[in-house]
Amino acid sequence: MTNETSHIDSSFGDDRHPQPDAQGQAALLLIESLIHSLLDNGALTKPQALEAIESAMQVKEESAAEGKEPTKTLKKSLSLLINMQNSIQAHSGRYDEEAQAGPQHNQ
Repeated sequence: MTNETSHIDSSFGDDRHPQPDAQGQAALLLIESLIHSLLDNGALTKPQALEAIESAMQVKEESAAEGKEPTKTLKKSLSLLINMQNSIQAHSGRYDEEAQAGPQHNQ
């Protein structure tokens, strides 16, 4: 099964200063592609995906607050997660609740 949208709206391409960590880059791309595939197949809702990304951001912030990583690393990680968050927010597909709802009429 291929995900036709993940390469189009991937946050991975927005990284202007990628680190030469091939494993990390591959892992990030794989996770984002997996999230898009799960959204496309209705196994995950957009709010659930965004909640998972938000949770990862909170963990990174807590880790930095505890002095477990440098501020520069935190900022880079948050930037990558924000890009992924934006990519998922822009995602639309057949299981996208907003796309399914159609025009809303006030009564």
